This record gives sequence, structure tokens and C-alpha cells, in this order.
Amino acid sequence: MSHPLSSFSGIVRENEPLAPYTWLQIGGPTKYLVEPNTVEELGKVVGVCHEAGISVRVLGGGSNLLVRESGFSGATFLLSAPTFQSVRRNGNSITCGAGAKLSHVVTFAVGEGLGGLEHLIAIPGTVGGALRGNAGSHDGEVAQYVSSATILTKDGVVRRVDPSELAFTHRASGVDGVAIVDVTFDLVPGDSKALTKRQQTFWILKRRLQPSFPERAAIAFVDPVGFEAAELIQQAGLSGSSEGAVRMSSMFPNFLIASTGATSVQVQVLLDRVKAGVQDRSGVQLQQHLQIW
Repeated sequence: MSHPLSSFSGIVRENEPLAPYTWLQIGGPTKYLVEPNTVEELGKVVGVCHEAGISVRVLGGGSNLLVRESGFSGATFLLSAPTFQSVRRNGNSITCGAGAKLSHVVTFAVGEGLGGLEHLIAIPGTVGGALRGNAGSHDGEVAQYVSSATILTKDGVVRRVDPSELAFTHRASGVDGVAIVDVTFDLVPGDSKALTKRQQTFWILKRRLQPSFPERAAIAFVDPVGFEAAELIQQAGLSGSSEGAVRMSSMFPNFLIASTGATSVQVQVLLDRVKAGVQDRSGVQLQQHLQIW
């Protein structure tokens, strides 16, 4: 049976389950899963979706995504092709595809003797996802070193934008478009060995603060400015609290862990309870880190 994306049959799959693409392994199917091979192909499919009124979303590393059991009735794009995973150096800049893993980009930069991104080493997910959420640590955020990005508009047009158009705020951005295609970072030349040591230090420190994977875990809340979400959850007596097959980690209170039988409703109920408990105890309103589809 034909559908608006029939002419792209080689890169489109119908009714594809999304749970396997997320860290929590929860959720239903997407009507179309699209894996374009080139930026041109990506633009063409998005253009057709725009004309046909099909909603479009881009799936990154799935580390901060919760999909409802009803799934997504539009087209989900997976930027897994080599074009979207490339990382290349140009002087003191690095340009990388939005589908590249952030940890891979950090390691590449350090190996090239370019500093600035080391503190991002243990943050999961893709560069595109990191840019959208302005990922970071106490030592800084992705936005600091971004000099430009290529985005795809809702009607399939590719545009180069500067940081002001990306509208970065604390753990968020105002990217106006369907997809980030690539990002260019302007970095600081340094000694590769010293940068490697620095990267390793950040890695060790970060690993002490999060569960070992591949546990079905995800960060629950954004650290508010001046606070640690984990400490606020602990103080409210909510570490280890659970709902059905979902629980907050006892050892890493800002991590949510899903077991067999976990549902998106259980996740949301638990997050709402923790949010309310923290607000009652400390007056701080936590912002959810998980994106919900």
C-alpha cells in the first residue's frame, strides 16, 4: 500500500518499535522510521513530510527519551549514516555530524591537541542532542565553544546559523528547525598528553556520580542553577522511591531505573511525585530532563 514516503522505500521502515532505540527501553512504534544517507536525502524527505502534514522528530542517542506506549504517529529520523557521524578538523576548529557520539568528538579533539570539551566526556548521546539540550557539567556547557551549526528547517531547507540563532540557555536551546545537521566547535590548542589526563580525570569523577551501564537508566532532572538534583532528591527522602517497575536509584538519586514491565505512565507518575516532594522540602522546582514523545 502506498503512502507519502513510498518513493523513499529504501530508507523508510513502517511501524518500527522505538523502545530498542532508547535507554529506558520503553515505548511504542513510530509510523515511519527514516534513515537518510545524505543531507540532500534528509532535506527531501523532510520536505515531503512538510507537504503531507506528517510530523517529524529526530532521534539522537535515546539517553534522555521516554516514548509513550502509543508511540509516535509521524516520521522519526535516525541520523546513523556515515555522513551524519563524521568528525573532521580544520585549523583549531572541529566540525562534526549531529549523529556523532559526543564522547567520540571529545576524544577526537583531545587526540588532536584541541581543548575545551574534555569536561563533556561522560555525557551520553549525540552531538545534535547535546546541542539541543545545551548539555554540560559544573565546568561548562556545549554552547561555550559552538561557532556555528547547520540546521534543517521544517520545509526541508538547509541553513547555516550562528550561536545567537541557537538561543542557548541553561540546559536548553531554542533551535528553530527540524534537525541539526552538523556543528562546528572553535577550540583551544593545547598539549595532547595534558588534555588526555584532564579528560581521564573528568571521566573518573563523572563515573562516580552515575550508575554503570547498560542498566536501563536515564537522568531524571536537570540540575537547577546552584543545586544538585541528586542532593535535593536525597534531602526530600525520595532516593530509592518507586512506582511499579520504575525506581529512583538509591545510590545515584537523580537516575531513574526501569525494570521489565516498566511503562511510560509509571515513569511520569514517579517523576511527578519526586518533583512535588522536592518542591515541598526545598522550594526548588525541578525541570524534567527526560523528553516525552
